[in-house]
Amino acid sequence: MKKPSNKWLYVGIITVLCLTILSILYTAFSYYNTQKHALKIGQSQLAIINNSTIKILQLELEAYSLALENCATDIQNGGHGTVQNQLQKEVPAAKGIYQIQPNDQFNKGWQFQKHKMLDAATAPDYLKNDPLYLDALQGKITKNGQAYFYKNTSYLNLYYPIFKDSQIQSLIVLPIDLEKVYQNNFQQNEQLNGYSMVKDQDMEIIMHPSTQQIGLSVVKDRKREFPDLDYSDLKRLEKDQLTHQSGTLSYYSYWWTENTPKKVLKMTAYRWITIGDAKWIVASVSDFNERNGTVLQKSLITLVLLAILLIVIILLAITMRNYARHNHTYLENIRLKERQASLKEKHSLEKNLLQESKLETIGLLTTSIVHDMNNFLTPMIGNLQLLIDEHKDNELLIADLNEVYHAAEKGQQLSTNVLRFSRVSNTQKKTFSINAVINEALDTMSILIPKYTNLTRDLQTDGLCYIEKDDLQIILYNLITNAYQARSKGNVIHVTTYSADKQQLARFEKHSLGYQHKNILVIEVRDHGPGIPKEIGDKIFTPFFTTKPTDGGTGLGLFIVSSIIKKNDWLLEVESSTDGTLFRIALPIN
Repeated sequence: MKKPSNKWLYVGIITVLCLTILSILYTAFSYYNTQKHALKIGQSQLAIINNSTIKILQLELEAYSLALENCATDIQNGGHGTVQNQLQKEVPAAKGIYQIQPNDQFNKGWQFQKHKMLDAATAPDYLKNDPLYLDALQGKITKNGQAYFYKNTSYLNLYYPIFKDSQIQSLIVLPIDLEKVYQNNFQQNEQLNGYSMVKDQDMEIIMHPSTQQIGLSVVKDRKREFPDLDYSDLKRLEKDQLTHQSGTLSYYSYWWTENTPKKVLKMTAYRWITIGDAKWIVASVSDFNERNGTVLQKSLITLVLLAILLIVIILLAITMRNYARHNHTYLENIRLKERQASLKEKHSLEKNLLQESKLETIGLLTTSIVHDMNNFLTPMIGNLQLLIDEHKDNELLIADLNEVYHAAEKGQQLSTNVLRFSRVSNTQKKTFSINAVINEALDTMSILIPKYTNLTRDLQTDGLCYIEKDDLQIILYNLITNAYQARSKGNVIHVTTYSADKQQLARFEKHSLGYQHKNILVIEVRDHGPGIPKEIGDKIFTPFFTTKPTDGGTGLGLFIVSSIIKKNDWLLEVESSTDGTLFRIALPIN
């Protein structure tokens, strides 16, 4: 029986694949046209919104100018009460009204505070920030000046000159808070990212929904605050607005009211307007994707569905191609697993042999080093003893010599301890007070550990034990060394002794028959370091295993502790968490 041919199967898959690719291309082309059409519609809508914004702004400022004209007439006639009532109702964004002489001398005026009109002693200094203020005093400006800024707020001065015999007699000034005009007349759509804004001839923002943007230039000031952003499209927008009277444009920019501005595609419609002697550009901005999301949603869904179909077809073809080789791959995988297990076992044996070789080498090196150390320390100790005998009358010198003498003795004792561990020791066990042995070890470690480490002791229970004193002290030396190295500063190490309770006795008796019907003394060494990670908890007693840098440790400290514990048939328990590590040693006492 011949093997069935897959020819027509492959032909079908290729046909479906080609049709799917053509469908995706067609959908992508349709999506592009839809996006282009949506952009055109969005820009047309923005142009309508922008024209409405301009009309509202012009009518609002014209109303303020008419109110100023009426108030100026009342001021000339002495009707102050009429001025107050009219301004409070018709010009809510006015900061006050002031009458100033042509020589810039204040005549009279009123200022608004909390919806009240109060007499003003002087005119505010910020009025003079208007570039056309001096021209207005000469009667050259008959309507308004240019927008100016004071304390992150934009203002516009409305002027009404009073003439007598063709000579200006006085100037009535009505400063308008442009940000209040904006807030009172233009509300931002909270559901969409979009707004209208007004800029002056220098491209400085004078009206904006965010007060933090007032007074900033479109590119220069924003670039100073966010130097890493892309301003190429904003520069193109600025150039287009400076060279055209009106227009629409799409460009990439950012929503500047966010803490971390994100790049988005925006649409804008703009037009230059003339307000008296000032030229402003009014622009309405909207997020393209948000405004036209409904129009593009169907196209996106179609595109995604076709892409999923293409992925399914590709996966189907790959599955069928691999099916024929499945059994072969499975058998090959089994063979590789067996080979990997064999190599892993071989690697483990080689690693153990290497570790044993390292230990043997260290033992030989230790013997040589300690032998030389004893040769150096022996004449030193002898000469120090002679010096002490010769200078008994000099107490200060005797104290220093004794300190050096004791240090040399400790060095000689340390070399003896190292030799004991590297070879079979002939020292005899004796009965010692456990607390006395611990105190001696802690007194030595108190000198050796850093000053920023606090070593405390709480020896509640004492007892006699038949041990080699050096064994217990070596254990304490290594545990305390590990504890203060676990945290660089502020570490506290507690050493405690107490009698085992009933639960501990039951647990210790299961460990060894030698613990049954005996009193058990527990020694605890606790630190407040970062603890031992769970993933290495089973490796801490392995020789040469260390988490310290290459020059920070040998990985033998806890291995030595574990070896001494096993030699004496004591019990060692470890508890570790993020709050610190506890080593618990149990040994029988008399």
